[in-house]
Amino acid sequence: MDVLSEEEVSMQDARVIMEERKKLSDMTYEQKVCHELLEKLPKLTEKQLADLKEELGKMAILKPRYTSLIINMMPDTEEEVELLFQKERTNLKKEEIKQIVGIVKNFKK
Repeated sequence: MDVLSEEEVSMQDARVIMEERKKLSDMTYEQKVCHELLEKLPKLTEKQLADLKEELGKMAILKPRYTSLIINMMPDTEEEVELLFQKERTNLKKEEIKQIVGIVKNFKK
């Protein structure tokens, strides 16, 4: 099998992809296991997910990879955001960290 393309996706996006895959044909064992795991995560609607990506995308410092990390973890506190970016090559300011936490909290309601 050849890789045709590659991109960062959040677990929420992966859930949507797996739902579409499930409708098309039978899934392999690995795909079924992946689907079961993704079903256990908190669910956002496709509109909520798109809105969350848009809100995070407005922050110039956040690359798509960082947006996916945030959506996957949905951090509740500033400390969680700092830990999430601890090994990344970005320097988030305190105000940006607070903004990320605020955005995520709005979508967790």
